[in-house]
Amino acid sequence: MFKLNINKLKFLSALANQEFVGINFSGNNLKISHVKVSPSKKEIVNLLNLDVTGLSDLDITKNIQVAIGALKGKKIEVIDIVPTQLVITKNIEIPSIEKKEIKEILNLQAGRHTPYSREEIIVDYVEIGTYKHSYTKVLLVIVARSVLKRHYEILDRAGFRLKRALLASEGLALSVSKTLRLEMDNVPVNILHVDENFTDFSIILKNKVIFIRSIPIGTFQLKNEKEVYQLKFVDELKRSLEAYLGGDIEISPNMLILTGAGEDLKEIESLLNKTMHLPVKILSYASIFNISELAKGTISKAKQVSFFDVIAPILNCQEMKIDLIPEEARVRRSIEERGKDLIKTGIFILTIFIATFFILASKIYFKGAQLSKLDSKYAVINQEAQKLEKDLLKVGLVKNYLVNRGYTLEILTELHGLVSEDIELSEIRYDADKFSVKGSADAMSSVFSFVDRMEKSKYFKEVKTRYTAKRKDGLRDYTDFEVIALMERPQD
Repeated sequence: MFKLNINKLKFLSALANQEFVGINFSGNNLKISHVKVSPSKKEIVNLLNLDVTGLSDLDITKNIQVAIGALKGKKIEVIDIVPTQLVITKNIEIPSIEKKEIKEILNLQAGRHTPYSREEIIVDYVEIGTYKHSYTKVLLVIVARSVLKRHYEILDRAGFRLKRALLASEGLALSVSKTLRLEMDNVPVNILHVDENFTDFSIILKNKVIFIRSIPIGTFQLKNEKEVYQLKFVDELKRSLEAYLGGDIEISPNMLILTGAGEDLKEIESLLNKTMHLPVKILSYASIFNISELAKGTISKAKQVSFFDVIAPILNCQEMKIDLIPEEARVRRSIEERGKDLIKTGIFILTIFIATFFILASKIYFKGAQLSKLDSKYAVINQEAQKLEKDLLKVGLVKNYLVNRGYTLEILTELHGLVSEDIELSEIRYDADKFSVKGSADAMSSVFSFVDRMEKSKYFKEVKTRYTAKRKDGLRDYTDFEVIALMERPQD
């Protein structure tokens, strides 16, 4: 039975070139990335950093339309990159190892960890691991529904449909883990992503982000008020590390990866080497990605701004676990994806049908052409064959006439020999193979004897007496009769 594998169709469609636009509503800055992904390479086409200080949502919409309006006609997917400072994260333990039960418990308990009601928040999580065979450690991520609703409305007015909302820290963790090949390490690694006004403190283990905290100090503060904010910065780092260790999530990290805005990373590295008891390694995101010259120009101009958090989630969007899009939007996206799958299935089946039709049509055409060629080739032979067929028919008629000639006389001769002296025949009829004879006899026994002799004759079969009737003529009694039979040609 023919069975269509939808998963294979999805895989084939994923091989096609795709374009993504990531938008990060981060404080007073609006960061945008335009990324092209193909089976052979991933390229950062363009990066934008827009100052939206004091602007209304309508003005922000206009800025987005001006910045990426040229992409509106293209088939692109717009992704909301949610910065860490807009979310609440908690490391908690769930008394279950079943994914469905974990999700239900988190939906019930999420409201306890925020000042919002359950209806006002969007919840997702990352499963860290199982312990005691029945408990699961998770990183709970919560964001206010109003935040995502605002992003959705701004992009919708700009003419773009928001399909996913990804967490920036998770994308950063995946990119760092892949770049430094940390997937198989059993010891956690600390990532410090420094941006203009915020620093993301996260800890990863085997491609999973297991702890997240946002620090409200960035390159702007560290550069303009160095003496004040360097001490605060180190203090916040230590508090973050203590919060992680106090949560009994995993063992202490063995390395600190410093990344983000590249202008002051060397100075921050020097500070961390003096104050933190961890080896520090700088990772420049501009050197690990395929970035166009246009995008490199944007990076060089905005030296205090990091675009790592708006690039990494796009490049790792297929592997990311956290999606903060509202549930109603997920349902709509699921329905749209199913509709696309049905359309692809229909196109695939129609293609097979058309291909099959053309194969059969071509076979019929070539067979017809071959038949016409044979007809032309053997046309003279066919005419001669038809003439021979007519001659054969004539010969057959003559032969049949000669074979049947005299057969009637043989029947009459045989009948004359079967009739006794006390029987008088008055009528003889035959039509094709049917034969009948009428007459009269002196006695009924003479009729029966006559029928018996006809049955034994080789010229008759299925002999039957149709009727017998007695009559008186003067002083004598007579028996009138009719006998029917089928004529049979003797084998010899």
